[in-house]
Amino acid sequence: MISKPRLLIAISLVLAAGVLTGAQLGKIAPLVGWYQADMGFSLVGVGWLTAVLAIFIAVAALPAGWLIDRLGLGATFRLSAAALAFGAIGLALAPAPAAVFAARIVEALGYLGLCIGLPAILNTVSPPAWRGPVLAIWSGFVPVGFALSDLLAGAMLPAYAPPAFLMVLALAFAVLAAAAIAALPRLPAQASGEGLGGFGASLSVPVVLVTLAFGMAVVQSVSAFAFLPAYVGGEGSHYLVSAGVVALTVPLGNVLASFLVAGRQAGYMAALCIVAFAVSGAAAVPAFASADPMLSTASAILFVVSGAVVASTLFAAIPYIVPAAGAAAVVIGLICQAGGLGTVIGPPVAGYVIENAGYPGLGWFILAVSLLGAAFSAALLALPQRAYRLA
Repeated sequence: MISKPRLLIAISLVLAAGVLTGAQLGKIAPLVGWYQADMGFSLVGVGWLTAVLAIFIAVAALPAGWLIDRLGLGATFRLSAAALAFGAIGLALAPAPAAVFAARIVEALGYLGLCIGLPAILNTVSPPAWRGPVLAIWSGFVPVGFALSDLLAGAMLPAYAPPAFLMVLALAFAVLAAAAIAALPRLPAQASGEGLGGFGASLSVPVVLVTLAFGMAVVQSVSAFAFLPAYVGGEGSHYLVSAGVVALTVPLGNVLASFLVAGRQAGYMAALCIVAFAVSGAAAVPAFASADPMLSTASAILFVVSGAVVASTLFAAIPYIVPAAGAAAVVIGLICQAGGLGTVIGPPVAGYVIENAGYPGLGWFILAVSLLGAAFSAALLALPQRAYRLA
């Protein structure tokens, strides 16, 4: 039996490895010019290089969740970490576009396994009272990872070549992943029944509603983040801070949600999602329509923080919605696939809205999406308590 201090260290290392996993998704953005000028990529090619990891999630997260349940969480962590580290090191050393894409695909395989396996591990090893807050913090691994890669790029690229930046991120992930694997207690070899039972037994009305709500949360957030830099650099130049500073407030929502959900049950979390969806949707309208510097900036920050509260709270609800005979990895895979599809669908639809209704139209589009998310959360709240399980 592992002591609570050692368990806290293990959980912290898993969370840190998750942040470095998210950093691998964001590390291409600071290197767009280098990949074009020195590596011979077109802008479209760089776009595909950036999107490969997200595409794997959008296409394969659900079947990956089932496979992870078959393999076991420990084996999944080891194999996925090895794939991500190997691919990341290969990316840093790749001499030509073909080798770069090959390394990125290996990275994507590891990224897919870690995005589903790590939260499933956190759900398994955390004591019941910790699960909600821990998963709420986990949900911020991508934006925090993006911020980390941006900060490291800003610190390194003026003095070091891009391959050195890529290698530092690769080795930092490898070290943290190895430390987390060593620190974790023994994990169960398999989480659920044989054959397809793990998949079928993992589906329920609460699971579907949380999945749909999470998809709406992702659509509204990526729709805003995809165009916020262009807006602040143009029509929204009256903002008091940069788009990057606005994005860096995401962890505030993750931490706030972790405090709000501590010791709470699923019904409270559903109600919190309704409120946070409503706040984020209402804030999106002045964020993209108001000409007042203070109002627009404050609204954008409120939108980001409340949106992070939504995503964190939905992840925190996972221990309560996994059916007793189901597998957390399968449920997380389904939720992640909804998020991946939202990542793929949201920006093109938002771009179409902007072309036809301008940036104010984007704010109203985000409000409509948030109302859908609130409706799914309200349906979750309306379910009887017996639809849930104790964490």
